[in-house]
Amino acid sequence: MSGADLIYAYFYFIIYSMIGWVCETTYVSIGKRHFVNRGFFYGPYIPIYGLGSLIALYPLGGNMPSVTPNPFVIFFVGGLLCTILEYFTSWLMEKLFHMRWWDYSHKKFNIHGRVCLLNSTLFGIMLLVLVYIVHPMFANTSGQKVPWSFVEPFVQIFTVIFVIDGIFTLISLIKRKHVIEKMQKDMEAFQAQFEQDKAVRLAKWDDMRAKQKEKRLAYVADWDEHKDEFVEWLNQKADLSDRVHAFHDNMEKLRNLQHTHAANAFPERQVEEDFVELKKVADELHKKLK
Repeated sequence: MSGADLIYAYFYFIIYSMIGWVCETTYVSIGKRHFVNRGFFYGPYIPIYGLGSLIALYPLGGNMPSVTPNPFVIFFVGGLLCTILEYFTSWLMEKLFHMRWWDYSHKKFNIHGRVCLLNSTLFGIMLLVLVYIVHPMFANTSGQKVPWSFVEPFVQIFTVIFVIDGIFTLISLIKRKHVIEKMQKDMEAFQAQFEQDKAVRLAKWDDMRAKQKEKRLAYVADWDEHKDEFVEWLNQKADLSDRVHAFHDNMEKLRNLQHTHAANAFPERQVEEDFVELKKVADELHKKLK
């Protein structure tokens, strides 16, 4: 591909990211009965739709004049590749930010709640509509229809806006991640001193090297059994008051971050499994010591 071809591909990525935002925002807003600015970013675009579109337009021949696109390939192979992209995106975002942004566990034929057959089918249908109906409005038989005099400044302006948007979005998510991790460390510090004072040793720690999650949550998993004793211990430890207040401050920061754009855009998001029990402890501690 020439440099101009790459710029046009980038242009199509932008356009279909925006169209994807319109479709998903409309769909979710109707379901929620109020406007939801859907998408990971602040702006009106969802890049995963743009990437999915490029899959159909280039590897599968939807924008290649020398190749006649096969509707069965577009539907099945394109739908499969988009499903893989959605699964990887869900996994990566969860690992980076400790948050499950969407969950299809309640739908039939899902894989780990990250993807499901219904969405894969919809991906295939959307790619067919894209290749045979929508894209011909933007491309002619040579693969390029929109004039270069428009495409070049458009992608330049968009890139500046997108980079700024990405920076602010990333800052917001990193803040959230740091608050959650700080709360986790605080709870582990409380737990360690509590166990030292009370000489509590849990048998399950024997295999904590092999089970990292159990290492982090060994005591938290038994919160219901020990919470009263733990809270009473905290109340008696005057030297821990500053740390308790700091823990509360972090809890309030986390509550405030619930109102960020990314949080509002994904109302069905879920805290990563590793932090579910931590949140229970935090909520209970906040209520008891308030």
